[in-house]
Amino acid sequence: MALQKKIVLAALTICAIMLMATVLATLLSTKTIPSSGTISAFKVVVYSDSGFTTELTAITFDTISAGYNTNKTVYIKNNATTGGRSMSLSMTVPSWTCSPLNTTMNVVTIAFNSTGTTLAPQAGCAANITLTALDNVLTNAGLSFSNIDINIIGTEI
Repeated sequence: MALQKKIVLAALTICAIMLMATVLATLLSTKTIPSSGTISAFKVVVYSDSGFTTELTAITFDTISAGYNTNKTVYIKNNATTGGRSMSLSMTVPSWTCSPLNTTMNVVTIAFNSTGTTLAPQAGCAANITLTALDNVLTNAGLSFSNIDINIIGTEI
C-alpha cells in the first residue's frame, strides 16, 4: 500500500511539473534576430625563419659550459587578421626535467629578450631565447636538461 502511494505521489509530481512547464511555455515569447560577423583570430605563432614560413616545433640548445650561455633566435608573429588586436609578448618556462634529479632550478636560467614587445596584427619580430648555466658546484659537475616547456605568450592589448 505504501509503495502505491509513493508511485501515485511521484506521478502527480511529474504531472504538476509538466503542467507548470506548459504554462511557462505559453507565457514566453521569442524573437529571432538574424546576425552575422567575423571574430578576428588572435594568435601568436613562432617560426624558425625570418620569412615566417616554417613554424618552430622544438628548440635544441647547444651544450655549454658552466658560466656560459647559448642563444636561439626565433621569429614571432601576430597572426590576427586585419582589424584584429595587437599583442604584447612575454615568456614562461613552466616545467623542465633535470638530470641528475633533485637539482635546484636556479642553476640554469632561460631569458627572453622580447618581453613587452607589441605586435600589431600580421606584424612579426625576431626574439632571442637565452639559456644560461650559472657557474657553481652543481653546474661544474655537469647537468642535462630535457623536456623544457617554453611558452611564448601574446596578451591582447
